[in-house]
Amino acid sequence: MALPVEKGDGRKYGHSLDEIDQLPPYLRHGTAFAAPTFSESPWLVNHATRADCQQEDHLVRIVVPTVHAVLGGQAHRPIHLLGFSKGGFAALNLLTRHPDQFSVASIWDPSLLSERPPHPQLVEVAGSATQLTEYNVRQNLCRHAPALRGACRIALGGIGTLAADWTAGRQLLERLKIPHYAYQDAPAEHRWDIAWLAPAMRRLLALETGLH
Repeated sequence: MALPVEKGDGRKYGHSLDEIDQLPPYLRHGTAFAAPTFSESPWLVNHATRADCQQEDHLVRIVVPTVHAVLGGQAHRPIHLLGFSKGGFAALNLLTRHPDQFSVASIWDPSLLSERPPHPQLVEVAGSATQLTEYNVRQNLCRHAPALRGACRIALGGIGTLAADWTAGRQLLERLKIPHYAYQDAPAEHRWDIAWLAPAMRRLLALETGLH
């Protein structure tokens, strides 16, 4: 599942499916890609009070079952998470909060892994300071570290504009003894770009192979 960075079908930072179409066949074969959209900035959090802005619930309760239904088959197939920037933030939160729903997360240039104030968009979409705490990705990694100490389920890529977040994320995962694959061999602009997407997909498929 390719997680968005813009609301609606925004393309200021490119579009996930356009870049996925450019991947070599061996990175796409046997894989179905879903690109959900949201009417608010997609941090994939539930608003504290607004019933019409429950992004996490919508993804987990509506989008994921829809993907399973489209794929068909008796057994649920694994759903992996792919994203950058706020999509990377969302992927790690979703993996920690719903480890039974999502198998692996392959992210690049993720946001808010360093100790800095949350983005104003995140504050607005969450709706309260208490709700922000629920979606603090660093705290969630700490809370759920024991459950993530089995097979390697995280690939952390970078060399974009958020180098400090990559470094902080790697250090945190190492301190928590959470297995992960950290790499910095994908220089690219901070946008959907095959330059980082291809290495991220290679790591994602390698993580999937490791799980099985």
